[in-house]
Amino acid sequence: MAVTRETVAVQKQILELHRQGHSDRAIAKLVGKNRRTVARVIARGEAVLPNIETPEWTKAVDWEKVRLEVSRGVQLNILAREHAGGAISYVQFWRQFHKTYPELPQVTMRLTHKPAEKTFFDYTEGIDIVDRTTGEVRTTSLLCGVMAMSSYTFGEFTFTQKREELTRSMENAFRYFGGVTPYVTVDNQKAAIDRAHWYDPDVNPTFVDFANHWGFAVIPARPYRPRDKGANESGIGVIQKQFYQEVRERTFYDLGELNRAFREYLERLNSAVMKDWGVSRLERFAGERMLLKPCPEQNWEQAEWRQAKVHADCHVQVLKKFYSVPYKFVGRDVRVRVTMKLVDVFDHDLNPIASHARLHGRETHSTDQRHYPEEKVALTQFCVRQALREAERVGPETAKLVSELLCGSYPLKYLRRVQGILRLHQTARVTRAALEHAAKMGLTYGKLQFPYIQATAEYFDKQGMRPSAVRAAPKRDLDDIYLHNPIPNREETT
Repeated sequence: MAVTRETVAVQKQILELHRQGHSDRAIAKLVGKNRRTVARVIARGEAVLPNIETPEWTKAVDWEKVRLEVSRGVQLNILAREHAGGAISYVQFWRQFHKTYPELPQVTMRLTHKPAEKTFFDYTEGIDIVDRTTGEVRTTSLLCGVMAMSSYTFGEFTFTQKREELTRSMENAFRYFGGVTPYVTVDNQKAAIDRAHWYDPDVNPTFVDFANHWGFAVIPARPYRPRDKGANESGIGVIQKQFYQEVRERTFYDLGELNRAFREYLERLNSAVMKDWGVSRLERFAGERMLLKPCPEQNWEQAEWRQAKVHADCHVQVLKKFYSVPYKFVGRDVRVRVTMKLVDVFDHDLNPIASHARLHGRETHSTDQRHYPEEKVALTQFCVRQALREAERVGPETAKLVSELLCGSYPLKYLRRVQGILRLHQTARVTRAALEHAAKMGLTYGKLQFPYIQATAEYFDKQGMRPSAVRAAPKRDLDDIYLHNPIPNREETT
């Protein structure tokens, strides 16, 4: 007679009832089996039990500490050597750890997006461009933008993933969609995110300025979590399987040519019926197009953010140019936004405090006289008084020069120049006598600029006083001055 094999569940139930002290007759009645079957299962289980009991070596291991170290990123093979030594194999240690702390199955949830709520943007590898004349091959990147609800897709190939390329492609995407969603999810590329973090990422201030111009909030994707932008990952996969394969035998010589071919493909992609929905992306997008926020009339102007400190002369230095700031911010750190046409200065709370047209030529200073304090107030400032005292220690000519510069209507206007002049002597670049001579020459000829004072002082130290400065012009009696001797008459000479 063939022996029937009981299911694992029935065998476990028989063994559990046996451990609880039930007789074979009672177990057979409870599970609906005969006593011979119950006895056979119990006998086989008792033979296996000694082999499945917890080994003695496991009792000496602090498994909770091992679990904590694993959660911190320590590899399990290292912990096996530390806690068990060479007594057992790594496989035994691994099995016992996962038996003690079984891995929980990963649970995923299908995300549901509201119409016109969010757009996903992400980069992937592009298609190479070949230079027609040199044959040089240039790699490209594809920025893919997908509407979260309808999966309506836009893409553009670029040579780099820099901020200029990213923002321009995103603007093209918004124009293609015909509007802007209130939220935009981007990957953790450096052009947008300064520091990726699971809970508190740092968004680049320049990219925040771009987002404010277009009217959306930035939601960085969590690091190493592609499901956060699943629609985008799916869209990129479709493009790589379809468009990349369609043009695999084609050579592109121009980025515009590649983008034109891709735009034709996008029209077909968005019009094709989606198997999961039975309608096209374009048909699904039609329902949320009217809910998008309108695009601004002008595109965003690239801006660069910098940190600067307000100098004692009420100026900040930006790209080797100087821009004035109200005097009450002297000594403070400010934030500066630089565009092609403007330089805007903000405090740490991003409240605007000054704005200037950007300097591009030889001009080095942009000064608003209203930023200076009153003359009496300026003269009481420590930096002004200190400069006057230092000039007096150098000598009378230097003191006259510094007073000439600082005692005008706006004493702080030339403070930086005065500090540069005094630093020539403080750093021992010129001697006291040379600086005194340069100050005297500057006052004599009305040349109070720093380059003249520096050049004159350095020449004095190397060559001494110029001869023209030592010898005065000759003086003559006005009655003896004549231009030339008269030419004698020839008839008189004959």
